[in-house]
Amino acid sequence: MPLRHLLTGLVWLVALAAADPSRAEWRVRELQETSGSGPAIEISYRSSGERLTLLCSAGAAFVSFSPGYRLPEVPEGLFEGSYSVDNGPPKPIRWRVTRNSAFVTARFATQFLADIAEAAQVFIKFPAVEQTYDVTAISRHARRLKAICRLGE
Repeated sequence: MPLRHLLTGLVWLVALAAADPSRAEWRVRELQETSGSGPAIEISYRSSGERLTLLCSAGAAFVSFSPGYRLPEVPEGLFEGSYSVDNGPPKPIRWRVTRNSAFVTARFATQFLADIAEAAQVFIKFPAVEQTYDVTAISRHARRLKAICRLGE
């Protein structure tokens, strides 16, 4: 068998191993109050270099996405995108994109977090990125998430 075929097979095996959902990990941790700011909650997802981070406290939220590689052919700046919860209709969302990551703008972050708090799945889309996440791990913490983040107020 030519070396080229062996290398192609090896690349496929590495890609399949990296895509293995058993390697994906959700982590939810509550952060203690510091200097009167109130409690916060951090939710992060990691899988083969990819990372989705959600952080909120007292009605303010932060959402970031890092694919684990440089975002291809996307200049830095603000971009319109969308997300869909549990295969529902797409909702608008705005992302600030840098070379290696993207951040949901403040105007959209709290609503995004509120929408996925009790969901099973979320699909995000913006230039060069289309990604679906199983967010059932978040729903187990929905009550605490809503209280700390003041979601739905």
